[in-house]
Amino acid sequence: MDEHYIMNLDEEEDSLNPDDKNQTFDSEDADKELEKLLSSQSGSSDRFSSRSVDSFIQQVLQSNRILAVGVGGAGSNAINNIMTRGGIIGATTVAVNTDARHLLSTQAERKMLLGRELTNGTGAGNDPNIGRAASEENEEDLRELVRGNDLVFVACGLGKGTGTGAAPHVAKIAQEEGCLVVSVCTLPFASEGQSKMETALEGLQELNEYSNTIIVVPNEKLLMYAPDFTLWDAFKLADDVLINAVVGLTELIVLPARVNVDFADTKKILRRSGPAVIGVGKGKGENRAIQAITNALSNPLLDVDINSSTGSLVNIKANKNISMTEVDTITTMITDQIHPKAEFVWGCNIDDMMPDDELAVTIVIAEVKSPHLSKPEEISIEALWRD
Repeated sequence: MDEHYIMNLDEEEDSLNPDDKNQTFDSEDADKELEKLLSSQSGSSDRFSSRSVDSFIQQVLQSNRILAVGVGGAGSNAINNIMTRGGIIGATTVAVNTDARHLLSTQAERKMLLGRELTNGTGAGNDPNIGRAASEENEEDLRELVRGNDLVFVACGLGKGTGTGAAPHVAKIAQEEGCLVVSVCTLPFASEGQSKMETALEGLQELNEYSNTIIVVPNEKLLMYAPDFTLWDAFKLADDVLINAVVGLTELIVLPARVNVDFADTKKILRRSGPAVIGVGKGKGENRAIQAITNALSNPLLDVDINSSTGSLVNIKANKNISMTEVDTITTMITDQIHPKAEFVWGCNIDDMMPDDELAVTIVIAEVKSPHLSKPEEISIEALWRD
């Protein structure tokens, strides 16, 4: 028996007066002492109450921390567009750059000026080596930034200095700190020259090495898909790929669901998947399920082949009137297009705020084929632009 609760009754009896003895056996006092004893032996007597369990669950949910980090000018612009749309529930936005002026004009919940001693805030001058050195100067700050997070998105434009040089280093640090890393990057226009594309592809190979999953958006696709768009609207279209990736995956993890896709599912699919597709689609009316999944799967900015996919996550969001037939239609349209042995996980959020005739789908298809991530000696830059 715990010695804290052993009493010498003879000694206690001698030291107490008759009134004290009576108080010792007072029922209310005894009950309090018993409650203290039981509490010390087995934890709080209230630990299985709904309030206690809900409080614990809230702590667990808050521990699934997500960062969306924009690196360099293009990455910071993407974060800026996320913020102008109201930010992301469940994720923290971060902008890191070597260009102080650009960073000052960027909206983000957190900011970091890279390489203050090296560049004095003047940028990397289109030199990836300076971008890399700048991030190395702030390596401990970057570690502190990502440490303790479960999922880190790294967004950048490849071909110039900070994005090409610093983004792979940021991804490497995040992986070393135990984070799941999803990178989203753009490649240059053909008009920007072969030298810039070669620099971008070198950066892409390194970024892929330190990313669990990577999404590549060739800027040249913007000219093919939206030739009449303004420059600003075209780049916002490319940013939508990042926004869909961040919002889609964050909602998969954070939002409660009737059929749940949890963070363990996400980690299992994306832990080492290489190139991926993350699409968001909406449908309305009688054929809303087919419309939603078709829109999610057909993003003309993503140059990939999904037939080889080894895993897919799907989340459906609709009013409570969604039918089993609609769920079956969505899941079948996906499993028919990916590898027959691919791992497939689906979930469903019942959102009473959605109109009765609408439905939304978020889909993550992992380990797809991308022509940009072949072996460097097998990549034809002319073919990439032509395709």
